[in-house]
This record gives sequence, C-alpha cells and structure tokens, in this order.
Amino acid sequence: MEAFADRLIEKAKRVQSRVIVGLDPVVTCFPAYLQEQLRHNPTESQLEEILVDFNRVVVEATAAVAVAYKPQAAFYEQYGLAGLQALLRTIALLREREQLVILDGKRNDVAHTAGAYATAWLAPRHPLFDTPNPWQVDGVTLNGYLGSDGILPFMAANTAAGLFVLTKTSNPSSGELQDRPLWDGVGGAGVTVAEKMAELVHQWGQSSLGRHGFSNVGMVVGATYPAIASRLRDIAPQALFLMPGIGAQGGSLGAIVAGSGAAGVGAYAASSRGLLYPFQPAELPGADWPEQAGNRIEAAARNLQQTIQARLQAAGFA
Repeated sequence: MEAFADRLIEKAKRVQSRVIVGLDPVVTCFPAYLQEQLRHNPTESQLEEILVDFNRVVVEATAAVAVAYKPQAAFYEQYGLAGLQALLRTIALLREREQLVILDGKRNDVAHTAGAYATAWLAPRHPLFDTPNPWQVDGVTLNGYLGSDGILPFMAANTAAGLFVLTKTSNPSSGELQDRPLWDGVGGAGVTVAEKMAELVHQWGQSSLGRHGFSNVGMVVGATYPAIASRLRDIAPQALFLMPGIGAQGGSLGAIVAGSGAAGVGAYAASSRGLLYPFQPAELPGADWPEQAGNRIEAAARNLQQTIQARLQAAGFA
C-alpha cells in the first residue's frame, strides 16, 4: 500500500484543502429531531442508527473539502456497545467512499501491549483468522511518553500507516509538562519536553520518507500555539502536523502556515465542534434535518477550507 504521508498529501493537493474533519458525536448537540427520538424508551440499536445517520450527513456534506476524517474513540466509547458499533460502521462508511481515516485514540503502552493496540487498529488482517480487519484505519494518534517501546510496534504492524505523536497539544494546561525545559546535566537549560518529543518523532520517521519528502510519523501540534509550531517545524521538517484547536478552541490560522513547511503541505487543521455543530439543536426540529444540517456543515467546511487556502497563498504557497 502507498505510504500514508503520500496519500494524505496527494488528497490535499487534489481537493485544494488542509481540512481534517473530526467525527466526535455528542448527542446533546444533535438536531432536536434526533434528540426527540431518544427521549422515550430509547434502544441501543436506535442510538447506533442515529449516530451513524448523523455521521453520514457530515461525511456527505464535507467530502469535497475533507483531506481525511478523524473519529475520536472516546465519543463512541461513551455510548457503550451502540457507540462502538457506530464507530465500526463509520469506518466502513468512510472506506466505501475511499476516504482516509485517522483514529484519534492516543494509544500507547509498553511494547507488548502497544503491539496489541497496533494490531487492533492498523493490521490489515485479523490476528487469528484469515479475514480482513474491519477496524483497520489509515492512521492513529499516539502518546509517545513511553518512548520508542510504545511507538515501534505501531510502525511494525503496518509500515504504510500514519502515526501522529502528541507533541504540543492544544489544551491550556499543556505547558505544565510540555513546555518544561530539560536540563543537560551541566547546569544549562536544554530543549523543552515538546521539543525533545519532536526530535524523537524526526528520528522515528526517517525510515518512512515518501516521495513528497514527508514521513509516516507525524505530530499532533495544537494550532493554539503558532510560535511553538514554527519551532517544532524546524526540529522535525519531515513530519506531518495534525493541528487541532481551529474553531471552538480559538486556534490560529497562522499556526497552520507556520507548520506547513517549505512545500506548504505539512500541516492540517483538525476541526470537530466547529464543523459538526454550526447550528443550535432547536433550529432543526423536523424530519428534514439532514438537508438543513448538511447545508450548514458544508458551508462551515468550505469556509474553513477557503480561509486556510487564502492564508497559505498569502504566505507564498500555491
């Protein structure tokens, strides 16, 4: 299979976009019509259908500008078996439409356990039966805190898969650890924790450089910290940046430019709430909610795509 980095960049060029759509279902944000269906003796199968129906509307509304889709595992796990079934069906839905899928699960553990996670989400085949793995996605987010022991098993499970290692996250308290300086043992301050993680990502990615010059091992870098994004780009010039924080968290489009690299294709804005819910639930009380919600979601996605492209062009990128 073609390397993830090349597939992502080719898709970005084809649709002229840097938008990754987060699929994070929160039922209390859904159109009022859907919420009403769950008010009276709801069933697991009913919840599953509603989750899948909403995701289908999002995918159809954003397909023209989405470079990839990023379902966040927690938002499915919270709904139990119905949520997990909905996630499985959402992955299948995206596969049918030949869309790239990045599982946002922030997986990591000691090597043996990391290998099990990697098999679950990246292996093409079931570990025991000679059948395709229905959970397989194109990329995953990872926590690199355990070092290479927790990263290498994911690289081994599928050499074509994309890995995004948490480096500088978008949340306000990220600096409590990620901005702390590491000391060189002599008395001088060295790199920060985030910068050290970027160094490791750069090292891990050297074995998977694609024809566009980027590796399959990328970083999660919050769009809420543009100056740090620029510094991390210098440290890891061949790593793709998955950049959450645009939209609800107030991330900067300047951070996308700073993370884009010399070729302008290195950074991707991941947006969930800002794209999924550009409406108030009460505004969509009727059975025609798919058309109304779809129109608003499409408009929000196109606006983000066009705004980012304009900023990139202003910065000298085609």
